Amino acid sequence: MRRRFLTDAEGIDTIPLKMIVYLAITGCVLALVAISWNTIVPLKQGYDVEKQLSEASLELLSLQKGKARDLSLFSSAQGSMCSLELDFPREITYLGFGVDPDPDNDGNVTNSAWDIENNTIIYRYNNGVKKRWIIEGEKIHFCQGRLSAGGTWLPEEISDPSNNMGMGVVIEKPISGTYVFELVRSDGTFTLSHFS
Repeated sequence: MRRRFLTDAEGIDTIPLKMIVYLAITGCVLALVAISWNTIVPLKQGYDVEKQLSEASLELLSLQKGKARDLSLFSSAQGSMCSLELDFPREITYLGFGVDPDPDNDGNVTNSAWDIENNTIIYRYNNGVKKRWIIEGEKIHFCQGRLSAGGTWLPEEISDPSNNMGMGVVIEKPISGTYVFELVRSDGTFTLSHFS
């Protein structure tokens, strides 16, 4: 018996069932890919942050071996400088060099005294998770800089020295761009920021 292709109705009821099963399997695979992607993206961002911090710590350590500008001499030559290229995710609220600007971890960096933590870079996520990156090697003292009227970068004048807000350097979000530091000397050696 010869079957005709257009009139063959055998197995016609299994085609829609197979299509539903295949679509369900495809949907499950897509759901698993989406879940995996949401897990992989934060891991990759964390890796990118740590890579940038590793490069920044190497730059800052090499800066310590350079020539410091003497702040007591007006005509002193510029000290050794380094530039840090940072591009952190939007979830990071601040980055502190040598200081914990939010020791009570409430997200506000101006309502409590800063804790000085030399050789440390501290960053905080929106969800309150705070991480520390330790810079191994020479002791590094950070100092917030300000541009004087004469066009020279000087340490920020501290109105209330008890809160330590002039010690250390804090960058609040968005943390993206080039950040310049200079080695200076005034009652010790400091790494002075060239941004405010």
